[in-house]
Amino acid sequence: MRRLILIFAAWLAAANVAFADSARITWEWYNAAEVHQGRKVASPTDQKLAAHYFRLAADKGNIAAAYKLGEIYENGQGLAPDPVQAFSWYMKAAAGNDKHGQLKVGWCYQKGIAVTADPSIAAIWYRVAAENGNIWGYHMLAFMLADGEGMKKDVGLARRYLELSLPKTNDHWAKWKLAQLIEAVDPKRAKSLLKEASEAGNAQAAEELKRIDPKH
Repeated sequence: MRRLILIFAAWLAAANVAFADSARITWEWYNAAEVHQGRKVASPTDQKLAAHYFRLAADKGNIAAAYKLGEIYENGQGLAPDPVQAFSWYMKAAAGNDKHGQLKVGWCYQKGIAVTADPSIAAIWYRVAAENGNIWGYHMLAFMLADGEGMKKDVGLARRYLELSLPKTNDHWAKWKLAQLIEAVDPKRAKSLLKEASEAGNAQAAEELKRIDPKH
């Protein structure tokens, strides 16, 4: 029995070393991909090499690389654009608990990219992403709650999620939407948010600002 235990312990140690080596090499491929992708002027060759190394890592189970490969297929940089492949890799990343992949799966379901549009499923994935630490998940949920898209309309919760996400996203659309939600109770702050959004190039915010303050 002691001999069997020693043999099993030796096998387990070898397996752990092999797993560590496998995990390490996926990150070496991932880092190589980022080097090519991150060059100031990434040539078509750089983009293809980035896609190649991300695929090597993703095929070995690196979920961060799976997400990156999804982006490459979505944007057509290094590979021909392919929304079906993009969704497939985003889903693999999401299934591996990657918060960025989870957000993208939600986006695909909301917009009907490579799948039948289903805002209720989109909302589920946004919530999963948000609870996994992706602040943009709360941002997207806020808009859906404010408009009653894919879930019951809840202006109070929409406002709460925007208040939570806006300090980190600084998104001009979030400022525009939050201004709409608080205009009746806090017109001064609503005006300030619209001004900020307008200065960031949001044309709809500029129109809203003119409506409530013709001087602008």
